[in-house]
Amino acid sequence: MDPKRVIPEVQNLHALIKERQNPIMSYDLLDDMTVTIELLNFPDGWENDEGTHFGTVIFDLSRSYPKKQPKVYVSADLRYEGDSPHVLYNQSAAPDGFTKYCIHRLSDWDPDQHSLTTMFNLLEVSLEHPRSKNPLQEA
Repeated sequence: MDPKRVIPEVQNLHALIKERQNPIMSYDLLDDMTVTIELLNFPDGWENDEGTHFGTVIFDLSRSYPKKQPKVYVSADLRYEGDSPHVLYNQSAAPDGFTKYCIHRLSDWDPDQHSLTTMFNLLEVSLEHPRSKNPLQEA
């Protein structure tokens, strides 16, 4: 992973999200290799234990980023219409307080063309259609 590439990606993603909402973004590229988005406003239907639409997203970059797309985790207390759709993959290892969010792998993931913004866009599409078998194809 190249911090010289990732830091501008984080800045671009923050600017994109900030056009619509006011999240808190942070990153740790030395130890955890993560980008965290706190207070993200999830679409209608999603709620946390407090009854709000806000949650946290973690992009786990790993040492191989951007060659491999990052893993995505969301706050473990998030539910969609009171349920836990298949995109919330509870059987997978995740950081404490988080659940792996199953975004289908992009067969055409290209490190020269895709970025954290790509992953966020995929997440948004998937969050809008969490009960779809493959929201990326159906969107």
